[in-house]
Amino acid sequence: MKNESKARAANKATTLFFITLSGLLVASVFSLITFGFNTVALTKAIILGVFITLICGYFELFVFPKKLKNVKFVSTLLLKTLFYVLVITIPTLLLWVIHESMVNNTGIMQTVASEDFDNFIFKGDFRIILFFSLAAGFLLNFFAQISSLIGKKVFLNYLSGRYNKPKVEVRTFMFLDLTSSTTIAENLGPLNFHRFMNEYFYDIDGPIIESKGEIYQYVGDEVIISWIGDKAFVNNNCINCFFRIREIIYNLENKFINEYGVVPEFKGGVHTGEVVAGEIGDSKKEIVFHGDVMNTASRIQAKCKELGKDLLISQDVFKNLEQDSQLEFEELGEFTLKESCRTSRCLA
Repeated sequence: MKNESKARAANKATTLFFITLSGLLVASVFSLITFGFNTVALTKAIILGVFITLICGYFELFVFPKKLKNVKFVSTLLLKTLFYVLVITIPTLLLWVIHESMVNNTGIMQTVASEDFDNFIFKGDFRIILFFSLAAGFLLNFFAQISSLIGKKVFLNYLSGRYNKPKVEVRTFMFLDLTSSTTIAENLGPLNFHRFMNEYFYDIDGPIIESKGEIYQYVGDEVIISWIGDKAFVNNNCINCFFRIREIIYNLENKFINEYGVVPEFKGGVHTGEVVAGEIGDSKKEIVFHGDVMNTASRIQAKCKELGKDLLISQDVFKNLEQDSQLEFEELGEFTLKESCRTSRCLA
């Protein structure tokens, strides 16, 4: 967790706790349904449930995202499936051997060499456990990989059919644009620039999630962040997101300097209002947002360079923000936005 913020690490620790708790509950219910109120079976199920979910949860949250982020889809799927199979089957075998040794008052090696062990492996419940762990590991990781590719919330929206029919929503958008990207690309070259952008987008993902935002799209060197409803204004998430991103990039300054010789700098524009959300496409479906809010947010961001500001927000955003003595705003007046006859009052 070297480069992670305390808030992000705490959020992951909380998630791990609830994953482990769910393992305890599921294992308990499974044992009660399968074996009735059997103290021995219930104890074994709880131990296995807690251990398995704790290990799997830890690796999913703290290890795999970094170690496997550049590994191919199929390779990641196979590696994680194998990991799940081992984490489920090995503790199950160990627990069975220890339990049988205690019941029969025999040594562990004697139990392993016994006929009962052979029957458990080749004729008993272990075959079911192995099949279950293989199927569960593959399916869980397959859907997790798909979810990672298109975004967890987008994946859930597809499953639920939330946007099968277009609907009007109130959303807040931040257009976050990397400055001097053309110069950086020329200096780094195509492949290194891609790696640079990938590192940058990876590092800012945590602050976006902490701020309850959703990554809507990556467009070249720009990321579009979205909040639905009031989520943007609870704890001023749509504003604090920008400063959290700036803080984490500042903390990673040495990493970027050592690897690329440049530190990412960016400017943001924020606007809020009604958009139409819905699925489009046939052979390739996508959930998109249409409306003037998108255009206005983009053009507000474009004003940052002209006005010499890193972050600009619209009057509509400002009037919805919570009172916060740590935030200071400068009213810049009303501007005609590029390629639009509309005007917008901006604050920095």
